[in-house]
Amino acid sequence: MSDDGDDPGRAGTGEPAPAEVGAKWARDRRNRVFLRRALAGVLVVAVVVVLGFSVRTSRLTDESGAFGPDLAPVMDRIAAENAEVAKNHPGAYVTVVAMFPMTGSLTDIGLNRESIRHGLEGIHLAQVWRNRQPSSPPYVRVLVGSDGPDDWEPTVEAIKARTADEHIVAVTGLGASTGTTRRTVESLSGSGYAMVSAVITSDELTGVRGLARVAALNSEQAQAGVVHARKVNPGLKAVVIKDLNPADSYVKTLARFYTGSLAGRERVMELSFDSSTRFSGTVLDVIAERVCNSGANTVLYAGRSEQLPALMQALSQRDRCVRPGMTVITGDDASEMNRKADLNMWGDTRIRLFYTALAHPAGLTLPGGEVLTAIRARFAGDDPDAFPRVFPHESLGDGMAIMHHDAMFVALETVKAFAREPDVPSPQDMANMLTSGTVAVEGASGPIRIVEGGARQTKEIPILQLNPDGTSAYSGRITMTDGGPGRS
Repeated sequence: MSDDGDDPGRAGTGEPAPAEVGAKWARDRRNRVFLRRALAGVLVVAVVVVLGFSVRTSRLTDESGAFGPDLAPVMDRIAAENAEVAKNHPGAYVTVVAMFPMTGSLTDIGLNRESIRHGLEGIHLAQVWRNRQPSSPPYVRVLVGSDGPDDWEPTVEAIKARTADEHIVAVTGLGASTGTTRRTVESLSGSGYAMVSAVITSDELTGVRGLARVAALNSEQAQAGVVHARKVNPGLKAVVIKDLNPADSYVKTLARFYTGSLAGRERVMELSFDSSTRFSGTVLDVIAERVCNSGANTVLYAGRSEQLPALMQALSQRDRCVRPGMTVITGDDASEMNRKADLNMWGDTRIRLFYTALAHPAGLTLPGGEVLTAIRARFAGDDPDAFPRVFPHESLGDGMAIMHHDAMFVALETVKAFAREPDVPSPQDMANMLTSGTVAVEGASGPIRIVEGGARQTKEIPILQLNPDGTSAYSGRITMTDGGPGRS
């Protein structure tokens, strides 16, 4: 029996209600049900509208808290700059979308929050310097979206839906070389969008239509890493440790080119683990035992930074690695560890860790360096729009701000090439220009020439030594030209 007053019988008597009462109750009940359903329908519609509006606006946004409080300060600056452009130059602007993986585990996305924050800071820096130039329009707005595993697809759809209204001309950022990034890039490429990636290094994404890249490829980083390994240990004997995670193109291509860069006698053996499984740290501990008993003096680590401390700790606990001193060399993902830590990541400094970085602030100050004074002023100087003044408590050490500035700078210089045209270039116009072999700019990571197909022709690859406390030291650089190592 219902206890909500809907029963038509006489309460407590068990007798049925008279017919006219029953009819009235039935009518009243039907009216109440109708009203409830109507109200529920209105509520559902209201919720759908509100959520739809929320989702729709948050897919591409400059709202302060859209992606968490840690990104709010840089999002505030982007929003303020966008507002100035809209106020002072209505109709005379273009929009570049910055995509970062805001959702997903570190294993899935390959970038930590600090790297994402630094990337947004570099993009904003390029935006501000472009908008301050005493030159012709277009001016630049930035909208931010997520290409995490759970939301890349609706973000791409939002870009397509809002391209005309927002004057979207290109997409930058785009995350690391993960499966999600690949799907994002392929979807945008299929619709003819222009993309400039800062940190995609996988060789598997070479030649994607509309994609330009300013980072050294894994094949080049592997060659540079082996060149440095030979300098550190002239009698090189290397073990390649590779991650078998099938969803991670970065680790797969880095492993392949480490192996291919070694001469026959330099290769001791290959060992593997799978970071997508639960107990990869236990496997790495066993791997360390084998490495230390192998007679090798070098480990070439083709994996992500998330698992690297476990390996370093395991190596530093074994006398056969510690006494002779084991050298570990890895790729640019180790920049995720390049920040001061309260506790040491491994226990013995005789276990040394070097990595091939994408950029480093030392490149801005080296005597005879290739960075132009005008570009250096954006990162080191007293100009009110210079990085140290705009972001006084932030570091350039992981190279993320530099690389994302350069990717954005390439996009903006490509837009500038269309300044004489009567209309704003379409994303397809931009894509054709970016991969035509004609784009050349002077970046903070050195000269950038995008050759036909979208790769960067010459790369300066810094070599950094990472200390157990997360600090780093610059150990030199290797120039890669046409796929091979040059001077170092």
